[in-house]
Amino acid sequence: MPDRMRFKESRVAGRETEPAAVPVVRKGSLLLDLAQVFARHESRHVLVQDDDGSLIGIISSENFRQAIRDFDNVAATWHQRVVESLISVPLELQESTGPTKPRQPRPRVLDCVEVHEGSDLVALLTSEDVLLSWNRLEPALQQVAIDTLTSLPNRAHFERRFQQEWQRTERLGLTLGVLIIDVDNFKQINDSFGHLRGDLVLAAVAECCQKQLRSYDVIARFAGDEFVALTCGCGADDIDLPIRRLLHATRSLNLRFDDQPIQSSLSIGAAVVSRGLDGLRPDRLLDAADQCLYAAKRSGRDRAYRVELFEDGSVSSKTRVDLDASHAGSARHK
Repeated sequence: MPDRMRFKESRVAGRETEPAAVPVVRKGSLLLDLAQVFARHESRHVLVQDDDGSLIGIISSENFRQAIRDFDNVAATWHQRVVESLISVPLELQESTGPTKPRQPRPRVLDCVEVHEGSDLVALLTSEDVLLSWNRLEPALQQVAIDTLTSLPNRAHFERRFQQEWQRTERLGLTLGVLIIDVDNFKQINDSFGHLRGDLVLAAVAECCQKQLRSYDVIARFAGDEFVALTCGCGADDIDLPIRRLLHATRSLNLRFDDQPIQSSLSIGAAVVSRGLDGLRPDRLLDAADQCLYAAKRSGRDRAYRVELFEDGSVSSKTRVDLDASHAGSARHK
């Protein structure tokens, strides 16, 4: 253990008032008031107080921004909603003194151990829980979610986002597309140039693909030489544009090792669901995209196929997405 890591015994109490560093709003406040609070304070969270002053929940800035994006799609009066509708972490910090006085709270007091590194408090240990500093925990969590070779999100992160976007699509009636992307002839590249240079090819293709998608789309390394992407709000015809960008940009990569050129291309399978998610499962969308990927490989690689899933469970016939040079610009689609 480092010399600068030290422990201190103390006590911690759940208080009725918020810590000074975290802003607080009343539960009846409007989202417009909450927006002003986030604008004035450099805080990632806002505490919500009941009318009697007790804490009832936490709203994160990330949840607030996501809610505004969701509300913006369905109503122009989002600012008139009350803040308690956004509480993502409800709090129960108080115990009542007995059945005869339900509104007379008293704080719970627990013995605890403070963990310090230098002058920073990094954790509290109690008999019931371990409370960690988010500033220390967040970088570690972000690192776990990243594929170290390509710097893209990994499969576990993608699967979490896929579930979130599926639920959002179902709730708001939006469209959602999945692309499964395979690097063509990657085994031959490894055999010809070695695995280290094969890794460089994967990293270059990953960076290229990321640049062709919109900033709010998601692309991740799925497995081996496969990538997977989510295109939010793209219908069956809309998804052709990012597919063409991916095909064109990867063909145009100028990869060379020892003056030997490496030809790079992709096989892509895509599936889109536009409505009627109640009768579908997320794995149906992935499976449909996977079947399109195999069709692209069987028919010669360096191409893409797509399908659309309908609310009755049926699937459209596979449509090949031809590379139209007039639509294959390498700039990112905004």
